[in-house]
Amino acid sequence: MKTFFDKILNLFFGTWLRTIAFIFVIYFILLRIFFIPTASMEDTYKTHSAVVATLFDYGISVPHIPFIEIPIIPSSVIKDGHLLDFGARPDRGDILIFRNPIDPSIYYIKRVFAIGGDEVQFSCNGIYLKRPDNKDFVLDPYKKVFSGIKYGETNTTMLHLNEYKYQEELSKIVKDKNSSIAKNSKLDKKMPICKNVFTWKVEKDTFFMVGDNRDDSFDSRYFGAVPYKYLIGKVRWQLF
Repeated sequence: MKTFFDKILNLFFGTWLRTIAFIFVIYFILLRIFFIPTASMEDTYKTHSAVVATLFDYGISVPHIPFIEIPIIPSSVIKDGHLLDFGARPDRGDILIFRNPIDPSIYYIKRVFAIGGDEVQFSCNGIYLKRPDNKDFVLDPYKKVFSGIKYGETNTTMLHLNEYKYQEELSKIVKDKNSSIAKNSKLDKKMPICKNVFTWKVEKDTFFMVGDNRDDSFDSRYFGAVPYKYLIGKVRWQLF
């Protein structure tokens, strides 16, 4: 027979456990609020905007401990980064929350530019897409559909990519990273190389993600297509 004290303990801890379980389900399985720290999605979402993403569209990703972002289940146990895989995958044009493949502790928000089987071509004119059933590359077909996508006059992404490629090629030649050649060699940003920077064939279950602010976004043009295991959820609503 339970004493009055036992009933109080059961009520107190039972309530707290239910509350924690409810918060866990909401935060890791249903939906979550994300804040946008940069201008990479302007004009669709301004800097410091808050959006709500649903977390079950493409399966349930492995929960990570907040703030320190350590997975509760090691990646060696679950290879694809998801507790459940429903088989659904993002469509072209979806805006996703995903982990940076270079540093999975960082969340990014970008739009799906290309999916498995597509080809992406990037040049000073913009970003081109070629679907498997297309004969030719098409210049950014999303710009006519989503009003928030913009290209600027500075094209800083092109300049940064040229700088990156220049330094990458230089590193193959100059072995001593501290030499005067390596230190003094800089790309002339007044003379951007307006030619095709790369053509990327998107592999199965990977997604080429690009910010709507095409000329000011650190995205798949730098770190490559994002594998399925890094997908978190789909952006649904904007709070402010």
